[in-house]
Amino acid sequence: MSSLSRTWTSFGSSERILAVLFGVGFVLGFLLTPLGFETRMNEIRTLAFAVFFITVGLLLPLAGLVSLLLRRQRLAGVLAGIDASLLFFTAPADQALFFFTVPPPPAVTAGEYILILVGIGYMLYGPRVYNEDRRNRIDRQ
Repeated sequence: MSSLSRTWTSFGSSERILAVLFGVGFVLGFLLTPLGFETRMNEIRTLAFAVFFITVGLLLPLAGLVSLLLRRQRLAGVLAGIDASLLFFTAPADQALFFFTVPPPPAVTAGEYILILVGIGYMLYGPRVYNEDRRNRIDRQ
């Protein structure tokens, strides 16, 4: 049995769900880049927004998934909360033409609203994973 499969089997149900949510968030974040469905990169208002999308869509879910695999549940819970709060802002701001000068394509709009559902999952399971790790640390003392 490999180290990764041992880690996966040692996860509780909340940790597994959060790991799946981080994976879905990363895949959707990748699909919403120019390598996926995004066609408006020439219309972006500033490069800082591109950095924001890379951070929210790719880096935070990847860091959360890696922190879960490295058994850093508290960090994963915090990253889930941060990413969720940023994801709730993204879709309405994109529809309001805050990031780009043209409206989003339908595939991007659908992906952003699916990411809001992923963000709701982050908000539900991030604190659970954080609190479970906290309880386990108290029980060990």
